[in-house]
Amino acid sequence: MSQVDFDGALSRVGMQVRGGNLTEVPWSSVADGEPVGNVAWAGQDMGIFVVDWSGPKIVELETLARKDVIVCSAVLDQDGAWTDFAVGNNRFDAKGADMTMVFVPQHERFKFVTSVSRGLKAVTVVVDIMSMMKARGLSAATLPKSLLRTIRGRQIAMDTLAPGHFGEIARGVAARRAMFPSLATLYYEGKTFELVSALLSGLSRRDAFRAGDGAFDPGILERVGLVKQIIDRAPHLILDVDALARVAAMNRTKLRSAFKRVYGTTLSGYRTALMLQRADRALKQAGASVKHAARHAGYATTSSFIIAYKRQYGVRPGIVLRD
Repeated sequence: MSQVDFDGALSRVGMQVRGGNLTEVPWSSVADGEPVGNVAWAGQDMGIFVVDWSGPKIVELETLARKDVIVCSAVLDQDGAWTDFAVGNNRFDAKGADMTMVFVPQHERFKFVTSVSRGLKAVTVVVDIMSMMKARGLSAATLPKSLLRTIRGRQIAMDTLAPGHFGEIARGVAARRAMFPSLATLYYEGKTFELVSALLSGLSRRDAFRAGDGAFDPGILERVGLVKQIIDRAPHLILDVDALARVAAMNRTKLRSAFKRVYGTTLSGYRTALMLQRADRALKQAGASVKHAARHAGYATTSSFIIAYKRQYGVRPGIVLRD
């Protein structure tokens, strides 16, 4: 995909490119079927952009919104990336955030600057949510209330979110981005719908944590976040739910419920997703075998790993393309 095509893809979803080095990377059209790092697909009111760029330490893009758009991005490499956003005259710092959502009203300038140490791996969706809902006969009133207030008030906003199911889908897209060349358009359209749906579900779950006065319950969110950090550090260890519940100062039932509401998955499901991410990285290393990947991910048997991997990514690990 040439720079003109990248600019055109962003234009179809309501963003006019004004500058930034992200326009200089090699982009693949979804029909190419080549295992390049960066892929873009755009429909009438939504698009997806997969970035896997190991070049510079700073990644930048500046655009002008021709529509009211939502930009939601999940950073896939845990390498201390941080991003500064600017929307109009408003600046936001997303240091350490795995997932961000920015609402950019029409006619506002949108710019981001991401600092990375070893390249950027991220999946971003851009969506004109009101047009998408209208085109499919859906009522705007069904949107999460917090998002609807932001859109109707045309309020510039940036949120850091828990990746949850959105992150799982994004990792799958990044891993399979060149595996379905004959069905690429359908594949990316379907995955973009999935990502938007996951985003809306995540916002609805977050809204459910609001108290009567509209404030978050920071205690629950912080304690559940501590549990997530423990799993992140050692996903290969068997879950000790009792110990995690003590960390969260909750009983087992409340912890399980709170974790799922915040992250959109169960404790065991989150741990499994992390283990499979490790396996996916191992598979892409030169010479990595399925048996090696299973062992790297902490699975006792190769057969159990194959079943889990296919359930997560939709394909058997033996056919994964190696970089």
